[in-house]
Formats: sequence, C-alpha cells, structure tokens
Amino acid sequence: MRLPPVTALLFCSLLSAAGHAAPWYRVEMMLVAYENETAIDEERWADALASPLLTADDFSYPDYQWWQAPAMYRQLYTSLWAGYGFSAPPQSELPPPFTPLEDLALAGQAERINKRSDMKVVWHQAWIEPIQEAGAEIRHPVSISLQDKLDIQITGTFWLQRSRYLHLNTDLLVQHYVLPETGILQQSLTLPESVVSPDYRTDLLARSGMDASASEPFPLPVRAAEIRQTRRMRSGELHYIDHPMLGIVIKIIPLEDQASADAE
Repeated sequence: MRLPPVTALLFCSLLSAAGHAAPWYRVEMMLVAYENETAIDEERWADALASPLLTADDFSYPDYQWWQAPAMYRQLYTSLWAGYGFSAPPQSELPPPFTPLEDLALAGQAERINKRSDMKVVWHQAWIEPIQEAGAEIRHPVSISLQDKLDIQITGTFWLQRSRYLHLNTDLLVQHYVLPETGILQQSLTLPESVVSPDYRTDLLARSGMDASASEPFPLPVRAAEIRQTRRMRSGELHYIDHPMLGIVIKIIPLEDQASADAE
C-alpha cells in the first residue's frame, strides 16, 4: 500500500520517535498525608517555604492520538505500536493515555489507610503512560489542599523515567497551616517567593490581594518540607516512599492488553 505524502511523513516521524520511546505502563499512585504532629515534630522544620510556581505548560500532556488508531490506519499503527514494544495495536476499548482510570487496584489499601486517625489519602489515581528516558520524561503537576486534622497544601511535580530500571522522581513541597476553627484554606494564598517574615498574616493576605485588617480567618504556616528524591523501582512491584510528612504508594505494570490496564 502506498501512503499519501503527508501520511508517510507522519509515519516516519512517529516511527522514529517510537524507536526511542519506552513501553507503555499502567501507573497507580497515591499520596498519603501524615497528621500526627507529635511524630512529625520529632524533627525540626522550617515554618514556611516558597511554593513552586506551576504554569499552564505543567498541566498539559503530549498528544498520543494514535493510541486509538482508526481502522484505515491499521497497518501504519501496527508498525508504530511495534516500536513501543507491542506486537499489535491495542483493542479500541483501551482508554487514552493520562486519562484517570475508574478501577483502582489499591482501593482497599486506601480505605484501610483512611480508617487511621493519623494519616489521610489526599490523592489517588491510575493512568496509562509511555514512560520515557531521562530528558524526555513527562512531568505531572500536583496542587492539593486538605482541611482535616491539619490544613495541608501539597504543590510541585513528579515524573517517571526509564533506564535500566524505572525511577520515580519528586519535587514536592508540603506546607502545614494552622487555621481558626471556622476558617477555610484559600487555595489562592501562596507564600512569598523569598523569605517569609514573622508577620505571616500581612504576607499571606498581601499576596492574595486581601486586606490585612479584614476579620476573615487566615492561615498561619507552621511547618514545611521539600520532598526531592529519586527512587528506583521494578515494574509489577508495590513501592512505598516514606517521609515524615508525606507517604507515596506506587505500582507500575507493563501494559500489554486490556486485562493489564484493568485493576488487578
């Protein structure tokens, strides 16, 4: 079959990229916030740290529309999929990459964690991703606010990469606040980019455009930590990354067919 010039060009460019790309994986990950202040404060923490600045680019993902290949391009996509470690294109019912999956294999573990009084699952998702090598990794933004026993804000990014082993990399900031009992954590409040002065009220309200003399409740930062680390992993294994203020549970499974995309 002779491909039209535009299609042939697309095929060559995609096939070239595929030859250097990693296989596809089902990723399931949860973030667990710790709320036992006695245990947390066994170490000393900064009162506040500057929040990472996330841009619109941080919330966008590469376009892998060829994941759902039309039947008319079956021959083209068969070759493309082979470059990503597949012998044949997937069935059409497979969900698009980066779309949150409905079935969560770790739902039972998350439920047990949430029954504890000292920790809370604040984020839990599963998705499909072509994990790339270093330099081409796909960054996932995090912006989470929790008002529970503690008022917690988690911001930053994480990314997966593949070499001889899989690696999870995190660049996250966990910030704890104290709020009046009637207060609500305002996600628009961000910490100053430089040193936070002792007058947290003035600083935080000024950044949000609110009047510092207003009677509205305001958050006071009490402890903060940067979680920057790299963890080597094996596919198919459940991994737990621990920190006094945040736990990360993750499992990565090579994707071969519809069954491997579903929750186990």
